[in-house]
Amino acid sequence: MKHEWKTYLESIGIQKPFLERAEEVIDFYQQIYQDQIEDIFVTEHFDKDGNRQYESLWLFSKTSMMEAKRFLTVDDFDCSPLENQVRYWCIKKEEYNFLEASNKSHMTLEFGLFTEVGGIIKASRENCNHLKALFLKHFIPNEKKCPAPSQQMDSGDG
Repeated sequence: MKHEWKTYLESIGIQKPFLERAEEVIDFYQQIYQDQIEDIFVTEHFDKDGNRQYESLWLFSKTSMMEAKRFLTVDDFDCSPLENQVRYWCIKKEEYNFLEASNKSHMTLEFGLFTEVGGIIKASRENCNHLKALFLKHFIPNEKKCPAPSQQMDSGDG
């Protein structure tokens, strides 16, 4: 596992044995997409008792995104093309100014792709900054550029 990924996982509170499990998931995807994975992200939130709940582990390459759903307990892996596929995105945020996160910050990214795949990626506290960076690096550049509507010429032939 890349040092930067381990540092990221530890920054959001993931420690052994969860760190080892994350490494297993990353290794699975790296066997398929050798040296192509650029970024990782953990979808998480805090429950009503104040405990951080980790959901999915997302991995991103230049052209694809991968999700390991409920990665701490289940082997449920998928992948979707991302390159030029983003057709919709929606960001919802609380106590986050898109510059600096606080202990009260929350951010949710909902997205839809032309492949008819969609998802919801959640972040809290310092993880909001990671989600923002991921959004700007992997989602915005992959918005599908729609051609301008063609102008209908009225020939006047009624």
